Amino acid sequence: MTFTHPITKQNIPDFLVGVIAPMFTPADREGGIDYDGLREYTQWLVDNPYVTALFCRSGVGRMYSYTMQEAKKSFEIVLQIAAGGKPVFCGTSGEFNGDFEHPVDSEQYISQTIELSRFAQDNGATAAVLVIPAGMRPEPNESAHDAVFRFFQTVHDNTSIPIMVYNPQNLPAEYHTTPELVRRIAPLERIIGMKLSTNDMYWMGNLVEAGQRDNFIMVAGSECAYYQAIMTGAIGVIGQGCSVYPNILRRILDAIVDGDFEQARQAQFDVNRALQGFCSLPPDVSGFAYLRKKGVAVSPYCRDGSSPLDEEIVDTIFQAVEPFCRNYE
Repeated sequence: MTFTHPITKQNIPDFLVGVIAPMFTPADREGGIDYDGLREYTQWLVDNPYVTALFCRSGVGRMYSYTMQEAKKSFEIVLQIAAGGKPVFCGTSGEFNGDFEHPVDSEQYISQTIELSRFAQDNGATAAVLVIPAGMRPEPNESAHDAVFRFFQTVHDNTSIPIMVYNPQNLPAEYHTTPELVRRIAPLERIIGMKLSTNDMYWMGNLVEAGQRDNFIMVAGSECAYYQAIMTGAIGVIGQGCSVYPNILRRILDAIVDGDFEQARQAQFDVNRALQGFCSLPPDVSGFAYLRKKGVAVSPYCRDGSSPLDEEIVDTIFQAVEPFCRNYE
């Protein structure tokens, strides 16, 4: 099934439309993954009618903290619970701790990425999400973008799963995606699009235009500019609020499709206000604080080993965010 973009008229697979929830990672007291909590949380997302798809091992889920074994076990759990219910994207890049000053072994990183992508594919994932490999250093006589293209081409040619490119925030400048890089990557048959984490619509618009010929689909990586991103040419959204207020985010898209741009604009304002209710805390910490209040049985711990939030702070988050969610039920 496909969806026609209300502005660009692109034909887009349904699984890329609307709210794609980047999953937080439940943690136990020692900072390991709370797999029972992951099961509860996955079921919550599968049951939520406003969520289009799930994204396991995401940026807000501390993707750089995963080992290969943790990634595979998490994929298995999420894919098993979501099977037949909702599409699942899996973050299948190799192990990297996010320290761009200390590069990875490129051959090992690519090999791990292929292994995880095949694993996700074999277990029923809809697509693999691959982070721009800024932890890889170019080979002699290569530019950073040459290395990026080599990475995507190699993984593409050694797997058969659809691939989404992920340009997160805070990459070294030479690795940020340009229209020229899009024009190199987009023709690869199973590269379906990109999650771009930015509020810069000039940048996003240039990438949308560069990829249109190859039906390269842009996904908004910032929920606080979802309205603007749709008008620029994006269609889905991946942001921390996708697990908390997917109903408000979905209203933005539905209102634009219906031609009610004022309702869409007001919904975007409410997303921005709700986002402020997270008290500038890390997305997983504040998001799970809210979800626990909604009855999702996840532990109060975090992957970084920090102490659980004081209950007064949890109440503050819930009381700040919940009224906006109720307005869109």
